[in-house]
Amino acid sequence: MADIRVRLRGGPEDGHEVTVAADASGKPIPRITLPARTRNAQAVPPLLIYERGAKRSDGTWEFDYVGAET
Repeated sequence: MADIRVRLRGGPEDGHEVTVAADASGKPIPRITLPARTRNAQAVPPLLIYERGAKRSDGTWEFDYVGAET
């Protein structure tokens, strides 16, 4: 499976791009979690949840912020 570059939309990582794995159909996996950035290196950061959204006309996939979990 190939890796796909996607753009994050909404939440603390809005506008950033990350690489995600493709599923068997060639689309990006449906959900990703990323650790939130924290100022305290000892703290356990919450996980930011992004879900696959639409494919834009330029071919870029977007992942929409849906919340965080601890």
